[in-house]
Amino acid sequence: MGSLSKQINRLLHGAIAVCLTCMATFVFANVILRYFFNQGLTWAEEASRYLFIWLIFLGAIVAYQENVHLGVDTLVKRLSAKGKRKLFIINNIILVVTMGLCTHGAWKITILTGDQVSSSMQIPMALVYVSGFICSAAMVLISLYNLYRLITNKISDSELVMTSDNEDTQLIEALGESEEGAKKS
Repeated sequence: MGSLSKQINRLLHGAIAVCLTCMATFVFANVILRYFFNQGLTWAEEASRYLFIWLIFLGAIVAYQENVHLGVDTLVKRLSAKGKRKLFIINNIILVVTMGLCTHGAWKITILTGDQVSSSMQIPMALVYVSGFICSAAMVLISLYNLYRLITNKISDSELVMTSDNEDTQLIEALGESEEGAKKS
């Protein structure tokens, strides 16, 4: 399953890169056309907006999968291994329920907008709203997979803290270790 997860992650990163590249290209081309030729692409602003929506939702999936969403881990880091496991279970159950509700709502709005089309590009609005459904459903699957890994003891204690250390935290810890080494010398 780890290999499949890495392939999906790579695919998501690629899709995000494509969305960002297309957005930048459309906006840049529209600015140049408007500034120099007093004429723009009527669909470029709408396309950029929809690509941005997809970029956000795909990025949210990647961030959740890689544990890089914002979080406060002060309490969690102080808990025992058993306490971390319990909190991890509670956290993932809450996420499954919440994202399950979001999945249901996003699917409903996707179905409701199936016959509506966008104003400039004339694409079905369901193509925009399905991004929320995909994001929510993916987060449910990731949470369920996290719970499965916990139950089968395939998760490390460091992964029970659902935030990743950033460069600042690592630098502070490295400075603290170097000061302790200097005191011992």
